[in-house]
Amino acid sequence: MKSDNKIGNLLRNADVLAACGALVLLVGVTFFGVIMRYCLGDPFVWQEEVQLALIIWVVFLGGRYAFVCGNHAAIDVIVEMFPEKLQKILSVLIAAAAVIILCYVGYQGVRYIMQMVRYDRVTNILKIPYSLIYAPLPIGCLTMAVQVCLNTYRDLTGKGEEV
Repeated sequence: MKSDNKIGNLLRNADVLAACGALVLLVGVTFFGVIMRYCLGDPFVWQEEVQLALIIWVVFLGGRYAFVCGNHAAIDVIVEMFPEKLQKILSVLIAAAAVIILCYVGYQGVRYIMQMVRYDRVTNILKIPYSLIYAPLPIGCLTMAVQVCLNTYRDLTGKGEEV
């Protein structure tokens, strides 16, 4: 059952919208950077810093959407060789492993961000705080872990809506 609540849908997909915005900016900065470098001979010196930040934002904020669409890396051939009951058990174990790994990476991301804050690390040219650049890492890991749980619940029970 899909919700017709536009504000609810907007909030539910805020990470995807932010990732799309970052992707549009990434393509724009790269496009104009190429024009500036090769056509006008005057490259943006800050381009690499902005591209790094935008790539991180696209990957980690857009990661949940890969789980929503089922476009994440998976090897189903081996699991499908087993009986259906064992497939469900394996699905739960695989989901648990994915959640544990995502939580660990998210936790390490928080630790890394705290280290960047503690030492006041910023980029060389634009002085963007690295804590801001890497902020999507724990957020994305958390949203991906939640989505894995929702997908597993939906697959096992047949209940629940796609988020």
